[in-house]
Parts: sequence; C-alpha cells; structure tokens
Amino acid sequence: MLLSTPLTSLNRIGTIRASHLRRLDLETVGDLLLYFPFRYDDFRSTVQIKDLQAGQTVTIVGEIQLIQNKRSPRRRMYITEALVSDGTEMLRVVWFNQPFLTKNLRVGETISLAGKVTEDFSGLLMQSPVYEKTHQGQLLHTQGLVPIYHLTSNISQKQIRSAIKQIIGLAESVDDFVPAEVKKKYDLLPLAQAIESVHFPKESTDLEKAKERLGFNELYL
Repeated sequence: MLLSTPLTSLNRIGTIRASHLRRLDLETVGDLLLYFPFRYDDFRSTVQIKDLQAGQTVTIVGEIQLIQNKRSPRRRMYITEALVSDGTEMLRVVWFNQPFLTKNLRVGETISLAGKVTEDFSGLLMQSPVYEKTHQGQLLHTQGLVPIYHLTSNISQKQIRSAIKQIIGLAESVDDFVPAEVKKKYDLLPLAQAIESVHFPKESTDLEKAKERLGFNELYL
C-alpha cells in the first residue's frame, strides 16, 4: 500500500463511506494519515465499579449480565439498558435510540466502557458510554488517550480511528525533510514517530513531543 492509495482500498471503507470522507478532503491513505486529532479524551483511568463516584470520567471493564431494549412512552425512543459487573459491584448502563446494541452485545461478553458516571434515583450509571469488546485486540476507543477528530455526517470517531490504525505503519513513508543535524540540535522526534504518537499517544509526554515535532515542521516550511 502507498500513500497515494485510494481510501476505498481500506477495510470497511467502501465507495459510499469514501464519498463522505471526501467532504473532509480525505481521498488517499496519505491524506488520512496526516489528518490529525484536535483533542483527546483521557480514558487512562480504569476504575473498579465499587469505587465509582458521580462526575468521574473513567473506563470500567466488566461482563454483561443483562441487556435489553424498551420503548420510552414519553420520548418516543428506544432505550437500551444493560447491567455490567466487574466482580466488585454491578453498574447500570443506558444508551438511547441504539436498539441494534442488543444484537452487537451479548450476555456473558466482557466489554470496556468509557464515559462519564452520573447518578439518578436508582443510583450510579453510565449514559451512552463508548464501548469495545475486550477480545477484539488492542482497545482504541475506550482506554488511554483517545484521539478526537473533526467529522462529517455519516462518519464516526470509531471509523476514523480504525481506518488510521490500519495505515499507521505507513508513517515511515512520509518524507522527513528536516535534516538530521537540525533534529539532533532541537531534540526532535523522527517524523514517523511523531505521526504515530499524535494519533495514538501512550502518554502525555509522547503527545507533547509529537506536537512539538509537527509544529516545528510548519515553522520550518
């Protein structure tokens, strides 16, 4: 795969989704690779359910004990409710107008949930958290520093992140035009490392070094 490869060559990017991405001026793999986040959700804190407090933004990992849809008589919408247990306590989780979730998520599956903890008359809960199944490999959407991109209609954050993850290895193909002596003098990251870290930083220090390098590129040009 090359930086000039059309986005339709990626998994789950068909012609329709590619047309939506074109609204963001994203047509090739290289365009997408250099489409950087504008902020990050901090989901580095994984907390046991028994220790949750209202107002926290956290990640929990637990097993689905129950999941079901019901109709809201007042709002004319579907409400999906789940009970998730991590062995320390049970937490209620609620999503709105996403009835398909009962087909995607099954009782007995272990999931990672990220979002804000709130409280109502029944106790603590999470409303519309981001979720991932833990058996699907590296968790891109619910743990660590999670990148947030500018979007267009019919494109989600999950779709953008998953597409970039497919091509992140091509960062090595981007021309690093800053001379080696300049990078050494100013203690700058290699460009490929900066691109990878700005999309998927492991720590805040990685992100700051990546931003420093990419900012230097703009000044250098």
